[in-house]
Amino acid sequence: MTFLHALRLNARRFPHKDAVVFNGQRQNYATFYDRVERMMTVLNARGIVAGDNIAIISENHPDFLVAYFAITGLGAVPAPVNYRISVDVMAFVVQRADAKMVLLGESVLEHAALFEPLAKHVLALGDSAGTSGLPLMGDLIDATEPNPPQGQDGTAIMLHTSGTTGKPKGAVRSRFGLEERALDQGFRPDDLALCALPICLSAGCTYVLLPLYLGATAYLQPNFDAAKILSLIESEKLTATMMLPAMLQRLTDEAAFETADLGSIRTLQTGGGELYSDLKRKLLGKFGDALTIYAASSEAGPYANLTAADLRNNMSGNCVGRPFFGVELKLLDDDGNEVPQGEVGEICTRSESRFDGYYKDEALTKTTQRGDYVTVGDLGRIDEDGLLWFTGRKRDIIKSGGINVFAPEIDEALSEHPDIREAHCIAMPDPRWTELICAVIVAEPGSGLQADDVTAFAEKRLDKYKKPRQIVFLDAVPRNLTGRVLKDELKQMVLAMGADTKETTT
Repeated sequence: MTFLHALRLNARRFPHKDAVVFNGQRQNYATFYDRVERMMTVLNARGIVAGDNIAIISENHPDFLVAYFAITGLGAVPAPVNYRISVDVMAFVVQRADAKMVLLGESVLEHAALFEPLAKHVLALGDSAGTSGLPLMGDLIDATEPNPPQGQDGTAIMLHTSGTTGKPKGAVRSRFGLEERALDQGFRPDDLALCALPICLSAGCTYVLLPLYLGATAYLQPNFDAAKILSLIESEKLTATMMLPAMLQRLTDEAAFETADLGSIRTLQTGGGELYSDLKRKLLGKFGDALTIYAASSEAGPYANLTAADLRNNMSGNCVGRPFFGVELKLLDDDGNEVPQGEVGEICTRSESRFDGYYKDEALTKTTQRGDYVTVGDLGRIDEDGLLWFTGRKRDIIKSGGINVFAPEIDEALSEHPDIREAHCIAMPDPRWTELICAVIVAEPGSGLQADDVTAFAEKRLDKYKKPRQIVFLDAVPRNLTGRVLKDELKQMVLAMGADTKETTT
């Protein structure tokens, strides 16, 4: 079903049931669907038709959710953008997406003038337009009678993710495997689902659409506040959620975690990075069989799922479970041959949840294709029980706090410092960030360069989430015969140094 069709049916089945709860305010399915039809009418009156792309740059808000359904309901394509990146990169993404309209959340309104030359329409999304002078979507919705065009609804969304260029790229997806996720992960129509991820990101988008597609209730959070979330689960008896490992670490670090009554949770889905053994034990002790771990990408969709039963027998390492329902999975070597059981190969999948391709980049799309299978360069092995173990990435990406960071982009920025001869960023295991960005620096001889100097330099040139949190100095880095840096060996060297490294506080 399309998103709008599913919502229409749920509004008929459960008109008085809560669809979205946000900051204590509740919208039932009848009200939410009416709001979607009104936004469709507003958008259509401004010339939005099937095939148009609409950029959304906003923090979490109920009208952001309305926009997902309204835009796809017109056959147009929502193109959410991470509101935490620099405004220059936001502008690049808006241009690259050929956005006909831009919807700006309150945190971005001060930069409205930057986007007005880039799109035909720029509107404010949220509770206020501030001093921007932009039309506020909420006011337009309230002043409009619903009269949307019929029969155009689709499911395509352009989800922006970092990749081989270091710039966000638009992965267009029209298939999300929502039924498959419900089957394998245990989400149900009677769920009270906590939605605490930024819904501009791939996982946040998917796991906020899922409960509304099923007819469940989405408890949308403006941000992740561990103490408030523990209290909300207790008071509302929430039953399902998806959280990144870094979020779960913060949840378990809360003093109230041990005594909080979280027994209502029957589905706790996590992914987007490795859970370390201590965190696994804490979560299993608190949530039991509710805990499951999955592997997915914006390009391949969900491809593996690990149940609590299998997790208990595989606590060490990064086991991600068995192939998802409907997913064909194989591991290939560099020559395209399937590797023997137990050996490492590139994870390639074929399913009805794979993406359509990168927007306006056929060449890049082809790099993900292995025949009719899709890969993003993840590496893994399959053990004798048929379980998939994630072993690394072919591409040089660090997943810090659930966000992909392109390491060579950081290397290049740091190398501009006159006292830095070489900079090589690697991913270090970290319970809070899942993967911590560590910059290995080869300084110019006699420069006297210090870690604080590198940190200060990074603050001027990199987005906050891209800044290294650990600085290590070496006289030289390991290389192969062709001069390529051996980052796996480099990581082992840094791990062996232990206390000789310095973690920054930024």
